[in-house]
Amino acid sequence: MTEKEVGELYTRLAFQYESSIDSLLARQIIDTDLATTSREKFYDSLNEEKLRTSKKIRDYRETMRLYMGLMTCKDMVSLTELAKQYSEESPGYVIQSWMRSRNTLEFLRQWENDMNEEFDDRACEELIHQGHTTSLTITPSLWIRRTHAIGMRVKQGKGGGVSAYPEIAADFHLWLDPKARLAIVRKHT
Repeated sequence: MTEKEVGELYTRLAFQYESSIDSLLARQIIDTDLATTSREKFYDSLNEEKLRTSKKIRDYRETMRLYMGLMTCKDMVSLTELAKQYSEESPGYVIQSWMRSRNTLEFLRQWENDMNEEFDDRACEELIHQGHTTSLTITPSLWIRRTHAIGMRVKQGKGGGVSAYPEIAADFHLWLDPKARLAIVRKHT
């Protein structure tokens, strides 16, 4: 792996870690003190690993803060900005392609069932079925409108796009980058 690839991998790991900690805090499974201690240990170990793999040392707490600052708007991450890294001309099509997968829809369904009491699981089941038996294109707007989903938001017009909660954005980001997904799987096996 190049230094740039290692840096990107560590940034993605930090992104997923932050998403998990925020989710645990929101559900009140852990308190702020435990989250702070855990974050310190995580970033210290990440920086130690970076020392072993690269001569150039960077503080990943700072990298994560900058990355999240660029991508986050009111606790949500811009899927449109992530997609633009892979297709500047048609990021919406990239997002639709991600939503074409049954695994993606099942992931979104699980997230919504865990986080959203108003989620319409029956409408979700119908969308999944229609998406695979007809030529229906499932878009973020259709998903939100039909299922009452809260995990993604769509803003139309100038400065608009699709944004999602960090866990959903992490799934999208790993779908976009198979090399990073493989590296994470290898790291945890």
